[in-house]
Amino acid sequence: ALRYGGAMDGIEVMAVIFSKKLGVTVGIFVMVYNVILYVVCGLILSSWVLPLYSIVTYMAALKTIDFIVDGIDRSKSLMIVTQKADEICEQLSLEFEEGITIMDGKGYYSDARKSIIYIVLNRFQIIKAKNIVHNLDPNAFITISDIADVFTKNHASLDN
Repeated sequence: ALRYGGAMDGIEVMAVIFSKKLGVTVGIFVMVYNVILYVVCGLILSSWVLPLYSIVTYMAALKTIDFIVDGIDRSKSLMIVTQKADEICEQLSLEFEEGITIMDGKGYYSDARKSIIYIVLNRFQIIKAKNIVHNLDPNAFITISDIADVFTKNHASLDN
């Protein structure tokens, strides 16, 4: 229900509504709300045993909710700055059969011409991709980012 914008109870309704406006996930919104609630309960009851157990439980629930909402197939993007773009792209293409975009770049400090490779993979392919890149270019600079959604006409290619 949460994954498709539904809710199970009142706090989840608030979380679905306010999470996008506040720029947080549904799980984080629910967690913050419940931590505040349990801290108030701890102050009122002058006992911290049950509120602390509840907070620990909701920390586990936070990850579970975000996993359900975001899904198991969350994608990641890699930006690779290298001087060996052709070799790296060839190997990544052979291994993953995904679209790859190459952009021209220039190092600010080194003033050297470089290429920036952009590829979207699933989270299980990241370690293999890093190994391929660093085997071909140990000096390559790699950044990895979470991707919320990927939209293409043809899911097999991201080339422009």
